[in-house]
Amino acid sequence: MNWMRPDSSEAHNPLHGEGHRSRPFCWCTVRAQSPETWCERVSKFDLIVVGGGIAGSAAALRAAQYEHIRVGWLLGDRITTKRSRSQWVANIDNMIGIHDGIVRAKLARSLRGAEFADARSALADGHEHIAARDIVRNTVDRVKESYSDRVTLIKSAATEASAADGGFVLRAEEEEYRARFVVLATGVMDRQPLINRDEGGEAIADASWIFPYANRETVLYCIRCEGHLTSGIPTAVLGHGEGAAQLAMMLHERYQSACSVLTNGEAASWSDDSSRLLQAYGIAVRPEPITGVDGAKGDLQAFVLEGGARIEVRFGLVALGLHRVYNDLARQLGAELADPGAPVDERHVLIDARGATTTPGLFAVGDMVKRADEPVMKQIYTAQEYAVRAIDAIDAQIRTDRRRVTLAELGGAE
Repeated sequence: MNWMRPDSSEAHNPLHGEGHRSRPFCWCTVRAQSPETWCERVSKFDLIVVGGGIAGSAAALRAAQYEHIRVGWLLGDRITTKRSRSQWVANIDNMIGIHDGIVRAKLARSLRGAEFADARSALADGHEHIAARDIVRNTVDRVKESYSDRVTLIKSAATEASAADGGFVLRAEEEEYRARFVVLATGVMDRQPLINRDEGGEAIADASWIFPYANRETVLYCIRCEGHLTSGIPTAVLGHGEGAAQLAMMLHERYQSACSVLTNGEAASWSDDSSRLLQAYGIAVRPEPITGVDGAKGDLQAFVLEGGARIEVRFGLVALGLHRVYNDLARQLGAELADPGAPVDERHVLIDARGATTTPGLFAVGDMVKRADEPVMKQIYTAQEYAVRAIDAIDAQIRTDRRRVTLAELGGAE
């Protein structure tokens, strides 16, 4: 990365207005032991993007491509990465353009001739999943390679935020980062189904069982993204609310795949109409607690219920809602939240059509947001769209302010 220090005329940097310079800069020091330089002291930017998932990546890349916007991208740390929903999306195959078949076809065309017969055969037989973290990693690499003169990558998690001097101050690992605009893309996390495992005669509620199955896409979270994988294959929905009943009915109606709803010891809370439809569709409702999972290397075979009953399935669809919306920074900056009446750490951040929150200069994108006037889907393409909307709005405001300054410097028309 290339850094400029505040020992030249670039040091005079009102973020907006007189003295603005089109070339980005960063007030920072360099870690001599690392070839990849990360910002360490107080840095000033036009824009700070907070979040290292899909929405944050889309916002950072679009802002970088506009060249005149100086960007600080707070990617987060190991803890925030692990708690990111996108970190656990192991395969994206419901979007055009994101499919390994594109690359395999291009490679096959380049491997012509008898000497490449084995390579072509291996390509034809193989399948490489494209995960959300692959997209993020690729975006970071692109930023490093092509936009390091205007984007500062910061491998830290923002923990505090406040308004200051017509902009914002974010703090991460005792460092401060200032900008006029902030885009939050800090995401959400799903609630996980717990299984009461017997540990030395004591029942321990455990969610870790799910990870190998989620990583192999046999435990799913999104019917829109992954429901097609279940077509004609026995699938259990894990949940007890109206959402679980609706998803089970949708699986049956779209894919003829739902065979049961497992409430895992919780009382079912869906409507009478949903109960009637579940019965009409032949979808069994099992209220017993789940005590075990049978499967090997992430391939799901059955859920074991209290009392020993086995529910033979090949897929599970989690329908328990959200465990957490990471709205802490938005709340610190006074942004209005959606979902009144819900626990505060499950409430989405309210935005408008541009991704703007109720706090001027603060934008939010990705799964953490809601609009009052229409739904915002929790989809990769939706996150990308709103990231572009937010950056376009910020870009327009920065350019408008600079035009105003230029006109003032030119003086009145003769």
